[in-house]
Amino acid sequence: QYSQDGQKIAFLSYRSGTSEIWICDSSGSNLVQLTSYGGPEISWLRWSPDRKRIAFSAVSNGQDDIFWISAQGGKPQRLTDHAAHDSGPTWSRDGRWVYFRSNRTGQFQVWRMPADGGGEAVQVTKLGGGRASESQDGQWLYYSRSEFDSSLWRVPTGGGQEQQVLD
Repeated sequence: QYSQDGQKIAFLSYRSGTSEIWICDSSGSNLVQLTSYGGPEISWLRWSPDRKRIAFSAVSNGQDDIFWISAQGGKPQRLTDHAAHDSGPTWSRDGRWVYFRSNRTGQFQVWRMPADGGGEAVQVTKLGGGRASESQDGQWLYYSRSEFDSSLWRVPTGGGQEQQVLD
């Protein structure tokens, strides 16, 4: 994934022998390995709006959880630690929240939690939720209901009625 300013690329690679996060300049130069998990699968990389952090999903203790790592490297910070499958992180436009999908209720829904990890996760959708992305103005959260449902839905970021946008 390109950073918002187009200057950096974050990507997953097995070049070290296991799935790890790497970054480089948009030209492909200045390659840097950010993670050194050595085994767990990593997926779904997303840059923070300020380009200082990268959120991602990784398998930890047999379950998918959400983490972030500084774009400068260092130790990944765990955001979720729940027995459910938490994956597909995306950032709010202001960088305060990380949205993700989770099956904590028995069905996948979109949840969000403070990006600094200082707070509990809050369920955002009730009718099913998968990959999500905030609108440019930060007023709406757009999402699919599942990986097998191609319809597009939205809900106000401040809470409210879920609405189907496209069939």
